[in-house]
This record gives sequence, C-alpha cells and structure tokens, in this order.
Amino acid sequence: MNVSEFDSDCTAIGCALDDRGVLSVTLDRPDKLNAIDDAMRTELTGLFDGVDGSDVRCVTVEGAGERAFCAGADIDAIADRDPAEAIDVTPLFDVVAEFPRPTVAVVDGYCLGGGLELALACDLRVATTDAAFGFPEIDLGLVPGGGGTQRLVRLVGEGRAKELVFRGNRIEADRAARWGLVNRAVHPTEFDEVVEAYASDLASGPPVALKVAKSVLNHAEDTSLAAGTAMESQGFGFLTTTDDFEEGRRAFREERDPEFEGR
Repeated sequence: MNVSEFDSDCTAIGCALDDRGVLSVTLDRPDKLNAIDDAMRTELTGLFDGVDGSDVRCVTVEGAGERAFCAGADIDAIADRDPAEAIDVTPLFDVVAEFPRPTVAVVDGYCLGGGLELALACDLRVATTDAAFGFPEIDLGLVPGGGGTQRLVRLVGEGRAKELVFRGNRIEADRAARWGLVNRAVHPTEFDEVVEAYASDLASGPPVALKVAKSVLNHAEDTSLAAGTAMESQGFGFLTTTDDFEEGRRAFREERDPEFEGR
C-alpha cells in the first residue's frame, strides 16, 4: 500500500515518506500520552505489515506532543476483554520487529509498558535525557504482554530485566543508556540533530545489505553459534553478487560516497 493512501485513513497515527526513503511514523494521541488503543494497534500493524517497503529505506517512530513517546496500553481498552482478546497485542510488536528495513524509536518523555515494548521492537532507540523508561504492569497485577520480558532480557540481561519488571520502577535515560536499553541519550537541544544523523546514515546505506544484516542479527540470540555463522556467511556470499556491492567498490576506489540503489 502507498504511504499517503494509508495515512489518509488513519486516526491514531500519522506517517510520511520523504524523498530519501525515511518513513516517519507518529503516534498521535497526545491527550492520552499516545497510549495504544485498538485504533492505534490496528493502524500500526496495518502500516508495517502492508506498506510498500520498496520505497522505504528506514523508519522512525515518535510520539506526538511533548510529554510522551507512548505511556503504554490504554487500560480502559483492555479492562473488559477476555484473556484471548487481551493477548492480541503481540502481533503488533512482532510485525515491527520483523519489518525488513531498519527502525528507530525516537523517544522523548514517557516510554512505559506497551510503549517500551514498541521501542524494544525497533532496531535502535535514541532518547532525550528527559525520557523515562519502565514496565509498570506489575502495579496492576500484570506483566508485560507483548514480548517485553523476552526482548528486554536479551537486551539488558536477566538481572536488570527483573529489576524493571518486578519493581515497576522507571529509570532515567542516562541509566537506560548505561544498561544498553537505548543506543543514545542526548540533551534535548541535540536530539533532532542526532536523530537526523541516524536516519541519514540508514537511508543512505545499502538496502539489501541492511536487510540481510537485520535478519542475521535478529536470529543471533535464537540459534547456535555454528548456525549463526553459517547464516552470516551465506548472507555475505549473496551480497557479493549485488549491484550495491559493485557500487560500493567503485565508490571506494574513486574516493566518493556510494549511491546505493537496493539491487
């Protein structure tokens, strides 16, 4: 589906594709701290599952307003569901994690519960020093239900994951960066510049190689070293046959920036 056509039908998110292939996605419920309700879940899932990825080089995800990236699931939207309905948030985070292009969570303000699960499903996370991260579900008698425990423990380790999940406390962005939960935590005055640098690097990179790299890295935790290195080797061999590799070699010899076309 074309991005502009998709955006015209949305009520809970906004999206725009620029000339570089950067798809900017905005969680657009600022009055609710961008909490995930049924409409947002459906629209995000539909976007990542159905948008024509051939024109997309990378995706950024941010929250509207100045208070939150996403404060989690809309509790009122799930309170009356039966258990089978309550667990249907997982496909959203899976489709984000499996999207073939690099994804960047652009985090300012609260990033809690389902919002943190969405950020964890992205490949990279850049935050302002004003951001706060946490899984408060335990205070509701719940646990993260969209893959948050699994992605968190793989990213920061068992002890730190248990601290966040068991205690339900928030941590500031500087500690999140030290733990490896976010890639960068920067002062708000530097935030836009750093986000732009990430998006520019990803948009100008070789699309096929980035797709292969993402696939190999995503499966690294779930496979043996031997199987992982075999998958990596196969990907490397395939990439030597691409036009992008030839362009990269020519650009290196000619001492210029490569212009990758994704072939």
